[in-house]
Amino acid sequence: MTATIPLDLALTVRRGTTSPGKAADIRDFSAADGTATLVYDRHLTDPGTAVWLARALLRRHGYAVREVILDGMGPGITALFREASRLRLDVHLGSGKGTPRVVTYDDCPAAYQVPAGWDLANATDRLPAAHAAARPHVVRALRAIDVEKENNGGRIDKALDVAAGMILETGDPDQVWDTLTRVLCETGSERAEVSA
Repeated sequence: MTATIPLDLALTVRRGTTSPGKAADIRDFSAADGTATLVYDRHLTDPGTAVWLARALLRRHGYAVREVILDGMGPGITALFREASRLRLDVHLGSGKGTPRVVTYDDCPAAYQVPAGWDLANATDRLPAAHAAARPHVVRALRAIDVEKENNGGRIDKALDVAAGMILETGDPDQVWDTLTRVLCETGSERAEVSA
């Protein structure tokens, strides 16, 4: 089995008209630019659910959403989605009780639950601490990557950025390191075969 590394994508999200019977459509997809646009029907879904569906679909095709940009929406919700997406978290608005928190799942990405009526700017401010509390192993791995980036003089920054994105996406640093090691071994084997 060949290991795959997902390609990062920035997803712009806006309200609009979708295909008949669909809550959301992915449009203007450009693998070369690493961008796509998600249009959702606000009468059929909310932006959090639309992004969750788009992420699941894109993941099956080898893409990981690294940034969500809400177009034409308020500054509070836009900032919340952008910051959550940088941590590769889905956003569930109006769910959970108490304070905003990050929840993890076995079979899908982690999510930031923001209870109904919660101030979105405050929820955005609480996000880093909530993420660290729910995923300490991920935060430790990201700190180790940051230290390595400071020490390597920029030689492997791109590879470390890929690793960081994959760790945020999967929540499993060990699996990511195993995948990257396998990919590097496959690449090394292919080079050896070509030169022989």
